[in-house]
Amino acid sequence: MSLPLSLLICLLVFQLCLGAQPEKRHVRERGWSEKRTESKNVQKAAQYAVEMFNKDSKEKVLFKLVSVNSAKSQQVTNRINFKIIAILGSTNCPKGGNLDLKGCILDNKQLKCQFVMTSDTHNRKYEVNKTKCHKVAKKG
Repeated sequence: MSLPLSLLICLLVFQLCLGAQPEKRHVRERGWSEKRTESKNVQKAAQYAVEMFNKDSKEKVLFKLVSVNSAKSQQVTNRINFKIIAILGSTNCPKGGNLDLKGCILDNKQLKCQFVMTSDTHNRKYEVNKTKCHKVAKKG
């Protein structure tokens, strides 16, 4: 085999390898990483999740964020996925109307909820993809 032909074959193979790399990087997802529950991003995401929970739930009263137990995030292209586990407490404020939750007093009923959500890094908007809640006994 001549030297120019060998060189051409090597360059073609190299170019094919380079051409496939960006596609793999685009599809590849990074793993989940633990986040500080008190971080601003986690708290904003959790507050939004509670707003959506109150909007979509069949409960007769509004719920308030009591605490964030754990949070994980995952960067995927221009989006950040969140998995947040939080405790929500029922309040004395009835659902309906435009009430400020700050004035609502917590009741005895609590829910432990897992929210799976997405945040767009460009427009900083959140979207709740999945909510799973169950009743828990109130501590104290």
